[in-house]
Amino acid sequence: MVLVHGIGMSGEYFLPFAHALATDYDVYALDLPGYGTTPTPPRALTVPELGEVLAQVIRALGLDAAVVVGHSMGCQIVVDTIARNPGLCAGYVLIGPTVDPAAHSRPALAWRLLRDTVGEPAANNAVVFRNYLRMGPLRYLRTARHMLADRIEEAIIRCHVPGLVVRGTRDPIAPHGWAVDLVRLAPDAGLVEIPGAPHAVQYNRPDELAAACAPFLQSVGR
Repeated sequence: MVLVHGIGMSGEYFLPFAHALATDYDVYALDLPGYGTTPTPPRALTVPELGEVLAQVIRALGLDAAVVVGHSMGCQIVVDTIARNPGLCAGYVLIGPTVDPAAHSRPALAWRLLRDTVGEPAANNAVVFRNYLRMGPLRYLRTARHMLADRIEEAIIRCHVPGLVVRGTRDPIAPHGWAVDLVRLAPDAGLVEIPGAPHAVQYNRPDELAAACAPFLQSVGR
């Protein structure tokens, strides 16, 4: 399993979920270029460019039938990778996917992010702010422009492997209707919702998330 973080974050954001999965799977939590401990590229990379990095990592690791898991903007990267590289992955999981067309502007998305921040635990927000500070506001804004330019709802139509869309029921960034729309557009996908969880369900509810994903992951592995 390969875990792909969202905008401004790093593999650190996936560590609780990675630990929950590690008893049953080989798990890789990535730091994409310019995130976490990786070198910073000369400019902010687009979603397709980050998707190509993900594809290269999967090939370099020699992974056979990998399941890729994205969170937030990481979902866009995952979907782009699968759509452009048929046969590379066995399946995918999208946690709190962006960008809902109903909030397809910086102000609208910022408002949803603020609402979610208020509802997230303090420990979660400390991780977020530390990673955002490392990225810097200018690169964040430039990356956000690429995030908003990407259309996951168009790319997911070309994802011809099993998928699962997951959201917390208190996630304002990926509301229920948007998750349902993605599932309907995907050739083969289901929906799971974690009761009472905010956007960062992989950090705050890792064991619940792992249990909710288990039937799907077992079916992909058959």
